[in-house]
This record gives sequence, structure tokens and C-alpha cells, in this order.
Amino acid sequence: MKAVEIFRLRRSFGPNSSEAIRKEAEDLINEKHYKGYRLITTSFTIEGGKIYAFITMKRPNTY
Repeated sequence: MKAVEIFRLRRSFGPNSSEAIRKEAEDLINEKHYKGYRLITTSFTIEGGKIYAFITMKRPNTY
């Protein structure tokens, strides 16, 4: 089993898209945290008219 899991969120870039993806990322992090995951990193980038969030989390019960 892998110790680290990477989640990717994607939205079309437009009005309020940065706020929408921030909220979506925050909800995902909170949901996974309650399941025992630990946050390692979160980063956001814009490519080709889309905004991406990359969230790296450590799985529960792994070293």
C-alpha cells in the first residue's frame, strides 16, 4: 500500500474560479483529515485556461 496519496482538482479559469477551487480543496482536505490522513503539501497552478490544485496527503496508519 502506498503511504502518500496525491489528489488533483481542476476548474476552468474564470470569475471566482480561484475562490471556488480553494473552497473545494479545503473541503477535500477536511474530509480526508477526519478519515486519518495528514496533509503534506498543497499547491495551485494555472495552465491552459484551467486552474489546478495538487494536494499531497499521508495515508492513515503509515510511517
